[in-house]
Amino acid sequence: MTSSPTTFYSASAGSGKTYTLARDYLTLLFKSQFNNHYRKILAVTFTNKAVAEMKERVLEHLYNFGKQSIPDSSLGIFDHIKKVTGLNDDQLTKRATIIHQRLLHDYSAFDIVTIDAFNHRILRTFAKDIDLPAGFEVELDTDSLINKAIQNLLARAGRDKELTKKLVSFSLSKIDNNKSWDVAYDLMQISALIKNENHFKYLKSLESKTSEDFDRLAQNLKLKNKDLKTQLIELAQVLIDKSAQQGLEPTDFKGGSNSIFNTIVKVSNDIFTVSPDSGSVKNLIAGNLYAKTQKQSIKDSIDILRSDIADFGNAYKATYGHIKFHENIIKSIVPLSLLNELMHEINIIKKEEQIVPIYEFNGLLRNQIKDQPAPFIYERLGEKYRHYFIDEFQDTSRMQWENMMPLISNAIQSIDDYGDSGTLMLVGDAKQSIYRWRGSDANQFLDLLKEDQLFELNKSNETLEYNWRSYDNVIEFNNDFFKFYGDYLNNDTYKNLYQNYLHQNATHKKGGYVQVDFLNKEDFSFDDDEDIITPYPQHVHSLIKKIVSQGFELGDICILVRKHTQGHELAQYLVKQDITVVSGDSLLVEASPRVRLLVEFMKMSHQPDQQALKLAFLLEYVQYYQLEDKNTFIVNHINLSFNEILEVVFNDDISFMESAFAKAPLFKATEQTAHALGLFKEQDLRLQSFLELVFEFSNSQDVSLSRFLEHWEKKKEKLSVPATPDPQAVQIMTIHKSKGLEFPVVIVPYSDTQADFSIKPTDWVSVSPAAYEGFEHLYMSLASEAKFYPIHAQEVYTTHLHKTQMDHINGLYVAFTRAVEQLYVCSIDKPESKTQKESSLRHGQLLKRFLERDTAWNKEEMDLVTSFQKGTPIQLATSKSSTPTLPLGNYQVYSTGSRTDFSTRRGMLWASGVQEAINKGNLLHDYMSQIESIEDLPAVVLKIQNDDYISSQVKSELIETLNLLISPQYFEKYFKPDLNILNERGILTPEGKKFIPDRLIIDNGQVTIIDYKTGAQLEKHRDQLDYYAALLLQMDYKIKEKVLIYTDELKELVWN
Repeated sequence: MTSSPTTFYSASAGSGKTYTLARDYLTLLFKSQFNNHYRKILAVTFTNKAVAEMKERVLEHLYNFGKQSIPDSSLGIFDHIKKVTGLNDDQLTKRATIIHQRLLHDYSAFDIVTIDAFNHRILRTFAKDIDLPAGFEVELDTDSLINKAIQNLLARAGRDKELTKKLVSFSLSKIDNNKSWDVAYDLMQISALIKNENHFKYLKSLESKTSEDFDRLAQNLKLKNKDLKTQLIELAQVLIDKSAQQGLEPTDFKGGSNSIFNTIVKVSNDIFTVSPDSGSVKNLIAGNLYAKTQKQSIKDSIDILRSDIADFGNAYKATYGHIKFHENIIKSIVPLSLLNELMHEINIIKKEEQIVPIYEFNGLLRNQIKDQPAPFIYERLGEKYRHYFIDEFQDTSRMQWENMMPLISNAIQSIDDYGDSGTLMLVGDAKQSIYRWRGSDANQFLDLLKEDQLFELNKSNETLEYNWRSYDNVIEFNNDFFKFYGDYLNNDTYKNLYQNYLHQNATHKKGGYVQVDFLNKEDFSFDDDEDIITPYPQHVHSLIKKIVSQGFELGDICILVRKHTQGHELAQYLVKQDITVVSGDSLLVEASPRVRLLVEFMKMSHQPDQQALKLAFLLEYVQYYQLEDKNTFIVNHINLSFNEILEVVFNDDISFMESAFAKAPLFKATEQTAHALGLFKEQDLRLQSFLELVFEFSNSQDVSLSRFLEHWEKKKEKLSVPATPDPQAVQIMTIHKSKGLEFPVVIVPYSDTQADFSIKPTDWVSVSPAAYEGFEHLYMSLASEAKFYPIHAQEVYTTHLHKTQMDHINGLYVAFTRAVEQLYVCSIDKPESKTQKESSLRHGQLLKRFLERDTAWNKEEMDLVTSFQKGTPIQLATSKSSTPTLPLGNYQVYSTGSRTDFSTRRGMLWASGVQEAINKGNLLHDYMSQIESIEDLPAVVLKIQNDDYISSQVKSELIETLNLLISPQYFEKYFKPDLNILNERGILTPEGKKFIPDRLIIDNGQVTIIDYKTGAQLEKHRDQLDYYAALLLQMDYKIKEKVLIYTDELKELVWN
């Protein structure tokens, strides 16, 4: 850690970024004389996963520092802190133990948080100032909000004449372009602008615009184009007349039947389709008007028109871009006007439901705090931070950075009461910026790197030079290839990044293997029943077999793709080849056969007379239970009534099922149905996730089966469960999902994208309000013709191309640097064309150029594949995927309304008073049941930290209570590691009743019975333990002690 108040770390992939963050954070803690200095530190990152990892690292190192023998994983940081602070081993160890305990007891002040969480905290403090309701809710499901607004907007059609006119116009324009007339899909697509803060200021400028404003703009542009076209048409007609006077035909000009004069004829007919880059326009301007073999008399006649023709060519070239620019803008006016209407609908919903979409956080904050002094903001927050850590700075948006600048500048420019200034540590890597589509801005990081100062103070730029992740052959390939690729970038700043901020040194990890394959698509054969459009699935399958033969587990392999459709294609093929796959598709909740069966039953229950719904249920039923004669079963049951089907499916007691969804609460009915169908006999996290969705929906205002089924249809394509390691399953994930992860073996197929390709690119262009009816910003598509637009629009197009190139190289960089031991890259063998521009080269073509210039690669040419290889394909490290995973616990169905696994946690989000105390007590019982000895405490604390359904305040209180309960001052004696413990183990009586003591300590046949209680001491508590003791006596145990622990008062009641 440098002495400069501001340090920028350039952290390439695998360079030990999290280690550096943890080291510098801990160093700050020990440099201070106070053991609660963490209260002065704010560390922000972007995901809950990153927050949990950072907190875990800090707590783990502090815990390790307190041990007599410090593990190797913490020794380096321990020695670093000693060197920086001057503390000796004993001093550092003692302080580490104190700080560790302080952090756990004061957990709510342990401010390593997501940037959204921090912004939410600030927004809460300024809610009144910006007219937000005090109890506003954060809306995370922004798609549902927007979809609701779209439906409300469309519902106005027929009643609102202006809106109806727009919708009809939009639908007709879509039909004219051979697209579906349905505007809802397009509105959902363009609404993506609302969620990306890069568009915030532009959309803000439209808020005050009316329908009449948009109409005037459209009319203005149409009139401008009419004038421009009229001028060119008149020039063209004059030329045609003069040409006729000279006795010339269009075929007399260069090109013959494809005469260059045809361009003039087209313009005279109001056709403006010929590009200024075309040969005909260039020849018109240059005067190449006829063939050398043309008759001299015709040449002489054409020469008379030479000057007029050149004038026309120049006028066409100068005017074409303006006409096309205006046409482009005109096409976007109706969608923009509808988007403006949609934003008004969203505002109505926000006000009615008292919600704030998460995408508005940064904009709201920017408007509120940009002119506020930092002390005032600190006063509102109730905190004053002196040290700031910002992780993944390349993913920080400009607005997020601007919102934090007042606080950071105040900290590093001022001195505290002890003469110390604040600090700022930024960590980032512009090469891993792959989230531009959601607001991140890598240029911000690159611009700040160039500066010598920040907030008028010197700053230090540090580079983490070593790659601790990969083996040296993988590192060398990435160093060399991306430096080579960087030369093809058109933007000098981006080129410099890959020239000077790329190279990484290898560590002790020697070896590794890289293979780049080019596939001959035409030579691959596909079976008729395989829906395969590329050769990649077959080739990836052959690679997997090769990798497994080296000793790797399937779980060591990760396949990275750019698009979900590519992952789906691979998964389908590999599953047919009996390769187990974990992918986005397989993790979808709706992919669970149990969920599908349950949903089809719910649909059938809702409309029991619908034959199609009966058939859908029976199809899922025979599939799930693997009935031998599926067709016969369906034929025999399709015409049965709903109740008759129930008798077949549920055998005996169908009284509940007949009216389950009509009478019982939705969640209870769903849960009982799943139980009756036998869906809980095996573990299925996706089923539990579905039940969680039902539970959450049950807390909404309008709960019914029909409403839930509508809700499910909207959610099912995105609702998924987190991936869990499976040593016998290949992982398939998108490159975006893989960021921050690593895998022993990585396969990257589909590496043949064009280097500057983007799908339907669009952007904003700034214009003169005086010339464009008061509009400052307009929205346009970025077709290749944009290079002829007015200069300000050309610059937007050029900038977009540069950023698109950066997106593509960054995506490849992230993918290639996930590999630890082996990297396999697959592309199509597509020859370069003679006229192909370097900016449009495909990734595969760049790879081949790179490989063919380097003789160190082993080249192997086969019938289907040309393969380049470097290194030896052998396994170098122990398989990480063989680490055992804990099984998912059985799902418990309760006949009563008492549930703690869902309702308690979610209740903590809104409960108050008595109910909050009850919920908190239930949670404390839950976490105490997971602690057998004091050694289990850190893991349980981590679980509490990661529980998204508990507020920060409750988390802090739970952690503090747990630490006190198990501390030497109170009840540590019951939690020593050498004790034989049974937590919440049921005792079954001869009558079939079950009783569950909280904790039993068994020692040589003697039992200590412990129960935890909240609230006041009651006699029935003693009676309960006496009854447990009587049951244990019947089981030939001797009772040593009976202990009641009252967690609120930290008191115990002990008797024999």
